[in-house]
Amino acid sequence: MSSKTPFAPSRLQLALAAAGLCALHFSAMAEDAGGALSTVEVKATVEKKKLGDSVSSGALGRKSELDTPFSTKAVSSEEIEDRLATSISEVLKYDASVTAISPPISTHPATIQMRGLRIDDLNGYKVNGLANINRGTEMPLEMFESVEALKGLTGYMYGFGSPGGIVNYVSKRPTTSQSFSAAMGYQEGGAIKEHIDTGGRLGDEGGFGYRLNLLHEDGDLKQESGSIKRNAAGLNLEWRLTNDLALTYDAIYQRRRSVGGTDIVIAPAYRIPTPIDGDSKLNSVGAGSDVEYTLATTGIEYRIAPQWVANASYRTSDSTRVYKKDQYYITSNAGDYKDRVTSELHGYHFDQVQATVNGSFDSNEVVLGVMSQNLVSTSSVVTPKVYLGTGNLYAPTIINIWGTNYSGGTYRDETTRQDAVFASDTLKLGDRWSVVGGLRYTQFVDNAYSTKGALTARYTTNKTTPTVALMYKPAADTTLYASYVEALEQAANAPTSTVNANQTFAPIKSKQSEVGVKTERSWWNATASLFRIERGAQYTNAANVYVLDGETKYQGMEFNTVVQASKNVSIEGGIMLLDATLEDAAPGYSGKRAVGAPRRQASVQATWREVLPGLALHVGSQYLGELPMDAANANTLPAYTLFDAGFNYRHRYFGKMISVRANVSNIANRKYWTYYQENYLNIGAPRTASLNVRVDF
Repeated sequence: MSSKTPFAPSRLQLALAAAGLCALHFSAMAEDAGGALSTVEVKATVEKKKLGDSVSSGALGRKSELDTPFSTKAVSSEEIEDRLATSISEVLKYDASVTAISPPISTHPATIQMRGLRIDDLNGYKVNGLANINRGTEMPLEMFESVEALKGLTGYMYGFGSPGGIVNYVSKRPTTSQSFSAAMGYQEGGAIKEHIDTGGRLGDEGGFGYRLNLLHEDGDLKQESGSIKRNAAGLNLEWRLTNDLALTYDAIYQRRRSVGGTDIVIAPAYRIPTPIDGDSKLNSVGAGSDVEYTLATTGIEYRIAPQWVANASYRTSDSTRVYKKDQYYITSNAGDYKDRVTSELHGYHFDQVQATVNGSFDSNEVVLGVMSQNLVSTSSVVTPKVYLGTGNLYAPTIINIWGTNYSGGTYRDETTRQDAVFASDTLKLGDRWSVVGGLRYTQFVDNAYSTKGALTARYTTNKTTPTVALMYKPAADTTLYASYVEALEQAANAPTSTVNANQTFAPIKSKQSEVGVKTERSWWNATASLFRIERGAQYTNAANVYVLDGETKYQGMEFNTVVQASKNVSIEGGIMLLDATLEDAAPGYSGKRAVGAPRRQASVQATWREVLPGLALHVGSQYLGELPMDAANANTLPAYTLFDAGFNYRHRYFGKMISVRANVSNIANRKYWTYYQENYLNIGAPRTASLNVRVDF
């Protein structure tokens, strides 16, 4: 491909369109907006989560969590705001099965693991259930009504992806009545954020609804003495043509520039260094990441009959990431290193078309669907990866790398295509028993190319993956289930630190079985599950070659509960115990623990509402057990525990609801490393205070 400008000015049109809609809102403030599609409420407190709340289930449709044969976690926008979360890892940190494996300020933010398995950057993160690019992109959380983590049967429901699970971002929807809020936030270090959220309905009967979010953030951060600058806009439209026909349009634009997130690369020959302060500056002058991201979705929904609905959607998404980063390769047990500097461009373009028909007859709930998805990946032709300096972690040498740049334009380095048909039936056998059966047939093609455009590797597979689950309800508020699923995932490319850097591999097959129980009582709810995952293994061998070899087995237990301890006190907690072992691999690796999989993980948070009228306090803690850093288990990352606390205060002044929120993360200012991938470490975030004030007009 020929060279192109990384950030085309035309992509700013979405932000301009959003500004125009904002003006339209103010001109229509006096209109009465009817309809009843959704509402925005300002709540005095955030209530405990209920298993009766619906969650996205992909090819199974939206169902209540209590009626699904898999494990889920949903975090509402209210809770995200109350905890002042700024990254997906902070949103999901109180799910004990989720491990944060990258800082939010880095060249690879928004990367998490579920059940010890890294979520696929290009197939594991969805927006409203459709494809989304997550490689290098921290999504603008302000644009979403909730964030859902789904573990278990995601292979059938969403196609290719890690068997650990998927993350689904649920967009904010148009509000029933006119709404407008403005917020300003501050994060310790100096970053200031402004956010506007407005919505409503237009027309005599409120048939046209809209929701608009505008965001600006700029300033320094404590994390690695870094910085952030981002602008984002989110637009959600809905046009209900008749009672049976509706059109939707959703769009997101974000330009996010950040500094921070140096990689620490440690070979098994050296031991893990003593952690350093989270605000230590390691980045060279000129290092940073610049990501421009757009997403647009057009959808149509038509009610064919009282019990049958047809949906069709088209999604297109682009992400272009330009970055310069430091990788400190450890050269001694005293913390000495060589600084390897990389300058690179990566671009990704997604197109997806999906159509489904779902309905019910007799005791059957049926979903039928087709999907086609294309991904085109581009990279810089010349990507310098040069050693430019040396230093020591405890007295780093800060160099200038402005002169290190990628060159030669860009080329198409990889393309993938997925075409799938799927069908499922949930059959109710009386009042207590139900059976879920599903099949997904996928045709998958993965092509890799040289910088000259020549095809260097091609992997194809045509596979039917089944899903079956049995559910039993001994009472209306309790579900027992057992499930089995097979799935495929796109293998990871070899890391840049290996001899065969960027090599592409054939797809990996996985099998997963799970048994569990869910119950919802008047003052508490709980979920518990036992799971077993068998998956092809990838690891770096003693020759520093990244290989697809053997199988990894993940066997574990999850338990999560929410307890309403008193009228105003709720406690939420969870624990995961995991045994992950590499089998049938090369000598010296079989029987070893799986890279990056902790044996134990736990979390707990408590909220005390109405401490004073309108005032709520929250505290929380996360524990991550030790985990192996390499396939030979030469290095093990030590366990650590973090503590957080904050408050939110809401009160009406002069007819306006004022919300004041504050939060302090890592209160003890614990020094720690976070695991990113095999042999890679990042600095753990330091103690950081945040403050936000919001006014609802």
